[in-house]
Amino acid sequence: MTGQQGLWGMSAAVNYINNIKGGIDLCGKKVKIELKYYDDQSSKDLVPSLYERLITVDKVDIVLGPYGSPLTLTAAPVAEKYSKVIISWMANSDKLIQQGFKYFVMVPALASTLWKAALEMVKQLDPGAAIAILHKEDEFNTMVANGAKNYSSQLGLKIVYFRSYPTDISDFTPIFYELAAAKPDVILICSHEKDGMLAMQQLIQMKVNAKLIGIAVAASLPDFYNNFKNMAEGLIDGTHWTPYAKWSPEVAKQLGYEWIGPTQEEFLSLFHEVAGPDKSPSYHAAAGFAAILIVARAIETAQSLEQSVLRQTFNNLKVMTIYGPFQIDPATGAQKGHTIVVGQWQAGKFNIVWPPGAANSKPVYPIPTWDEKAGGALATPKP
Repeated sequence: MTGQQGLWGMSAAVNYINNIKGGIDLCGKKVKIELKYYDDQSSKDLVPSLYERLITVDKVDIVLGPYGSPLTLTAAPVAEKYSKVIISWMANSDKLIQQGFKYFVMVPALASTLWKAALEMVKQLDPGAAIAILHKEDEFNTMVANGAKNYSSQLGLKIVYFRSYPTDISDFTPIFYELAAAKPDVILICSHEKDGMLAMQQLIQMKVNAKLIGIAVAASLPDFYNNFKNMAEGLIDGTHWTPYAKWSPEVAKQLGYEWIGPTQEEFLSLFHEVAGPDKSPSYHAAAGFAAILIVARAIETAQSLEQSVLRQTFNNLKVMTIYGPFQIDPATGAQKGHTIVVGQWQAGKFNIVWPPGAANSKPVYPIPTWDEKAGGALATPKP
């Protein structure tokens, strides 16, 4: 479903460029674009042959990577083989920028930055906060945890607890006893959906309190609030985008970026035209939408489809879309402009609370305790 969200976003962007803008401005003409794609069935074995076909048979001008870092790691070498620019629209493993790819361009922020904005927020709100970091023993979450550890150190925040847990964990009890004994002000759990949900359940049961608690991936899902109701109040997660993110032409101007594409409201309308009125866009849709807009802007800026010229053009782009800022590191193609924003459950709504430029609400810190929430307390921002 996440891949389908991305495809809806890309299709909405194609519709915007072709039918609203009339096409890409290239060499004095309006040139319309076509989206060519195949179902890779989430198979690393299928990806290389499909990308060979796109490049050698379909003769595409720009390659969009598949969904996820593992598949993108198999697609990027094919693009390199043919000196084709490949746009990573939803793959952000730090491993991708360590391979020496010359034609690689990343749209989302790196995995290691997932808690960066949250830690910057904590530094502003509570400079002496003690941090606990717990992570699942897999590649992605290890990157996220190590990134959080490094950013904590850079910000001068004290880490009082740091450890991993097995990928097949069924009981956090002994770990949470250790964690509680460290008396952290902030607890950050680097997880996926299943283990994140379990961690939340046991934090409640054991009444492990902190001024702020973040649970990666799980906490930003609608099912998180559906499952835990009022107990979810105040929980945070890092997310690439939500419909509440306030990226706009005004914010772009303030931050020194060129705004490209439609506004948030216009994007939502374009998305519903493609996906249907009953579907809500996830950050995957916003990323796919942004990727197409960024590609179009690069082509218009370069006034060329020559791959080395395009890749050089991406190095100098500093633009903003509804998805947020875009600016890459020229050497690696890593995204350095886009910020993973901080969402917090407040009165049943997953509001964006940091950074200020994207926020639609103020952060609640400290959050209500488990007992307070059991009594009906909400995470309500101060006026």
